Amino acid sequence: MRYFERVLPGQADVDSALLAEAIEKLSQPRYGAHALMVLRHGKVVAEHYRAPYEAGTPHTMFSVSKSFTAIAAGFAQQEGLIRLTDKVADYFTEYLPAQPCENMLHMEIRHLLMMAAGFDAAPDDFRRPYTGQIVNDFPYSYADFRFDRSIDWAKDFMRAYVAEQPGKRFIYSSACTYMISAILQKVTGQRIEEYLKPRLFEPLGMDPAWQQCSAGRNVGGWGMSLGSEDLAKFGQFMLQQGRWEGHQLLDSAYIREMTSAQVEIGNRSAKWEKRFGYQVWLLGDGSEYGGIGAFGQMYIVFPALDAVFVMLGASRMYMKALDVIMGELREALQGDRGSQQALPSMALEPLGLPDGYSSWDMPGAQQYAGIKYAFAPNLYHITAMKFEFGSEDKLILEIDGETSMLPIGYGYWEKGRTSVKETVYTDAHNQLIFETAACAGAWEDGVYHLNLAFPETCYRISMQIRFWQHGIEVTMRRNIGFVTDANTTLLGVRIS
Repeated sequence: MRYFERVLPGQADVDSALLAEAIEKLSQPRYGAHALMVLRHGKVVAEHYRAPYEAGTPHTMFSVSKSFTAIAAGFAQQEGLIRLTDKVADYFTEYLPAQPCENMLHMEIRHLLMMAAGFDAAPDDFRRPYTGQIVNDFPYSYADFRFDRSIDWAKDFMRAYVAEQPGKRFIYSSACTYMISAILQKVTGQRIEEYLKPRLFEPLGMDPAWQQCSAGRNVGGWGMSLGSEDLAKFGQFMLQQGRWEGHQLLDSAYIREMTSAQVEIGNRSAKWEKRFGYQVWLLGDGSEYGGIGAFGQMYIVFPALDAVFVMLGASRMYMKALDVIMGELREALQGDRGSQQALPSMALEPLGLPDGYSSWDMPGAQQYAGIKYAFAPNLYHITAMKFEFGSEDKLILEIDGETSMLPIGYGYWEKGRTSVKETVYTDAHNQLIFETAACAGAWEDGVYHLNLAFPETCYRISMQIRFWQHGIEVTMRRNIGFVTDANTTLLGVRIS
């Protein structure tokens, strides 16, 4: 549902020609944009989506989630539940080893917020079940030690070695953000998703989803899903320093502190991101700031220009987009130069549509229709496939023994759903196939090229499918991601 008014760029003192130039550059494939939105004076002056992504579709935020966790800490401080100078160790004394690390005892909540916890390298952010564990307080508790297969990231964090004095050096770590979530849940009795609902989400008209860890805490540093307009609302809330529709929801002093330089990043190769606030990046000279997540999720706030920029995307080159955002886009926002025309219609070119012939025009395609192929166990959990080819192609996809039918578009995306069962514990970092999907296919040189996009994430899978007399070969490629062995070949045998 739309919240912001849509106006011509010139009506919000934005240069139409320069804005069009910036949008055209940001729409280049190298940046992988799924959604682009520009606000000036609280009004949308540009909005573009790339099929199969649409307005209103929730999208994985990755580390943009961190800004929301920092806002939750601001509300907790405002209500007297925490102080930013509170010691982290005081909240989890039960997890401390017999001889705690001295620097761990000096770590404060504000050090977590500014990513300066004192580590010399980021600790293990995402520990999964493991057969053993490090005993870093040997021999003090060795007599009572038992191997434990349970997972508690807060316990792992409290037993990590803190090499340096907290507050001195920036080391990016999602474990820090997770610990803010863990502390807030301890003091409020609610996950931060629940805690923020009446304080932020409901006033802003947002209904996000947020992943939980196995201990039932929101993961904090990632895992939130929002649509582009909702992210724009959050950016506008930040721009307005905690004020929304005439109500001061969060103390403006905290927003100013959150968006002020708390620590130098110290990365000489970084062109724009030189300083860090509380879970936000300060850009350039520090007057602009924002949240930036993996593969191109971001909101950027331009306080002096009364503007907000939002992008959702899927590219490893996403940090290069800052050159355009802080260049042409920023220049366009500095004022209208007499151009009142609307931006040209620029529906972004659909992503990932394969070239080639339709099944209707492909001789011999019908001979492969209706045949079921079974697969050995694989990372994708695909157990079987079957195709229907003709005027409307279809993929009958079996995952872990459960079947779903996905329509396949030719020259466009068809939306459908897989049999994957997503839960609050579903982790987009490691998942390979998601529930909501879109398909497009075409034939080329006797090979069927099938692309699957998952519009609520940044992920796409391309399949090159070769049919043999008694089997099938499916070469899988994933556009981006954290699973390094997602690119693989599946061999299936004909069973019917």
